[in-house]
Amino acid sequence: MKRVISTKKIGIALLSVAVLSLIVAIPVFSDNYTYNFEKGSEGWEANGMWHIVGEKSQYRNANSGVSSFWYGSELTGNYDSGTANSGRLVSPPINLKSAKKATMTAWYWYQTESAGKLYDQRFVMVREVGKTDWVELEQLNGDPMQVWTQKTFDLSPYKGKVIEVSFYFDMSDELANDYRGWYIDDVEIQIEKN
Repeated sequence: MKRVISTKKIGIALLSVAVLSLIVAIPVFSDNYTYNFEKGSEGWEANGMWHIVGEKSQYRNANSGVSSFWYGSELTGNYDSGTANSGRLVSPPINLKSAKKATMTAWYWYQTESAGKLYDQRFVMVREVGKTDWVELEQLNGDPMQVWTQKTFDLSPYKGKVIEVSFYFDMSDELANDYRGWYIDDVEIQIEKN
């Protein structure tokens, strides 16, 4: 006895696969984005010495929970590599296409050579997805050291676009870099829609 497979069932199966493929290929954005890094990087990309530091690290330091991103080395507890270095922590895409107003709030802790603008520089930057150049939102300076600090950044100038935000650390030279570094935690993007 021959088995007959209905072409209708095959057509529905192929259509289902095509729709599923389309759904997977289109990024899904929420209205608000909250990252506490307790479940890992949550889509953030890191280079340089940026990495998740958590419960098992002797250098863990978090605003909430036990995990955060840290610019520093697990081997030394600081960011001294013997040479000048830098690194960038980049957010997943943030959809501001229908935003009327948008802000990003982040908690951070740092210990560097100076709280000033010249050495061990800390920047918050933004770029449109698909572009290569980063634009400075703010160079952090003059803020208290070795205490968790909350700061809010206005993303409204980028409404109507899809952007990425980054935390960029640049030690600028190879001297006096035996400090703990920079921690980022509890990042939240709030979007007010049109």
